[in-house]
Parts: sequence; structure tokens; C-alpha cells
Amino acid sequence: MSLDTEASAALVFLILYTILFAFLLFGYFTGRLRLRSRYSVILFHVTIRLASQATGFAFGVVGYANTSLLVAYFILGAEGYFTLVLCTYRFLISWQNHNFASHDSWLEPRCPPGTPMYKRFFLSFAIFGSRRRPMSVMHNLLIGANAIIITGGSLLAGGHNNVQDFNSNMVNAKAMRTAGQAVFLTINAFLLYCIVDTIRQSRRENPGQGTHPTLLLLLATWPLLFVRGLYGVMSGVLPAFNYFNPNNYGETGLLDSFVISEYIMGTTMEWTSCSLLMATYLTSRNDPKKADLEMSKDKAALSGEV
Repeated sequence: MSLDTEASAALVFLILYTILFAFLLFGYFTGRLRLRSRYSVILFHVTIRLASQATGFAFGVVGYANTSLLVAYFILGAEGYFTLVLCTYRFLISWQNHNFASHDSWLEPRCPPGTPMYKRFFLSFAIFGSRRRPMSVMHNLLIGANAIIITGGSLLAGGHNNVQDFNSNMVNAKAMRTAGQAVFLTINAFLLYCIVDTIRQSRRENPGQGTHPTLLLLLATWPLLFVRGLYGVMSGVLPAFNYFNPNNYGETGLLDSFVISEYIMGTTMEWTSCSLLMATYLTSRNDPKKADLEMSKDKAALSGEV
């Protein structure tokens, strides 16, 4: 049985994400990666993308026989972008904690030692009071935008046997998807400021030294995320990129031109960004370890008491 363009593209990236998934599992099984680390966030992203590519492949095979697969595909695709933006922020925060002279992040300052886990969790979403942090605002915006996109997608789920059945809820679904993607794009724009400001602070603290390679990788990741976010907004306002436009469908599924544009501006951008984030493992191997940072803090506290 020959595969159409949608199924073939989905299968290729299903294999590519499986490779990344295998690398992560290898890191965990060999002890090179810890469960309580930034790499667990990227593992979650890769898992979402695997599910997304699997549903895309399934829709490419069965076509209109199960349109719920298509709805699941573009909802999971939005989830993938959501988790990838969050990943990039987490990697930047981790670099700040390990490499700034203060060993702390202005995006998400450390909680005092001994703070219970549940309190740390709630503080990560606090946007009022003295303990509010920039990352708390990002968390709330990301979750809100994510909820809007999922709600918009759910309007088209269930009971639809052909493209025409989507029309009744199409307007609301398009508006909600566009609004959610616009929030993601705005958050991504702020990410560029955070990366550039971190590079500037790093240079002030380490005059005469070049930019840390991890920061260069994060900076290289940003344009890819921006293109992906821009495509998300375009898919809501331009008919040629819109899932809900009947003209983008043929007799068996999505048109080849639509699939190619989606995989170039969407999936390829995400996979490359994910690979660059994983490559920071190589550039951060010589960074101060968490145990060393805690030991230096303890020594500083003892010297202060003396």
C-alpha cells in the first residue's frame, strides 16, 4: 500500500522523534540524565510529538474515515509547541542558576532551602504578592493559551464525518486557535529579550570571554520557534494555511501543498529546535554542578557566621 504525502511526512518525523526519544532514554538509563532535570521537560515534549505524528500518520492512512484523528493531530501539534516554548525557558533558567555569579535566575528566583514541594509548585503560578516572578506570568499565559486552543479544537471534535460538518463551529474554532497562537508568539518574543539580556549579563560578569556556547544554541533556537509561532498565527488568518479551509482538502485528505508548508514551517522548526536544546548537554558539561553550588553556598553561610 502506497502512502500519501501526509502519511509519508508524518512517518518520517515519527522516526526522527523516535530517535530523539531513544537518546533521552539512553541518557536516563545510563545515569547521564536525572529525572528531576530540565531534560524531563523535553522528554515530555518529545512524547507529545510522538503522539502527534502517530495521529497524523493514522489520518494520512485512513483519511476521512476518522476525522477525529485530524482534530487530535492539530491539538497535539499545538501542545507540542506549548511544551517546546516552556522547554526553552526551563533551559535558560537552568543556565542562569548554574552560571550567573549569584547562581540564581531573575526569571525564576530560587525558593529558600527547605521550602516544601507543594509550596514551590504554587509559587510557580503566583502572579500577586511579593513572591511573584516573571516565569509565573509565563506559566499562566502558556496554560491560558493552551486551554483556548484545546477548547477551539474540541468544538470540531465528535460526530463529523466530512469536511462540511466542520462549518457550524468553524468561526469560533478559528478565532480561538488564532488567539492562543498569538499568545504563544508573544511569549516567544519575550524569550528573545530574556536570552539577549542573559548574554549581556554573562559578558559583564565574565569580561574578555566569549558568549557561552549554550547561550548561542538557545539564541539559534529562537528564530526557529518564532517561525513556528508565526506559522501558528498564519494558520488562523490565511486560508492557504488554515486547517478549517475546505479548499485545503482533496478527495482523501489534506492537499500536498498544505502538508509541505505545514511540515516545513511547523514540524521541521520544532524538531530542529528540540535537537538544538538536546545539544546543550554537550555544551553544559563543564558548568558548575548543583552539588558544587550547594556546597559553595554552605561555605559562604559558615564564613558569614564566623
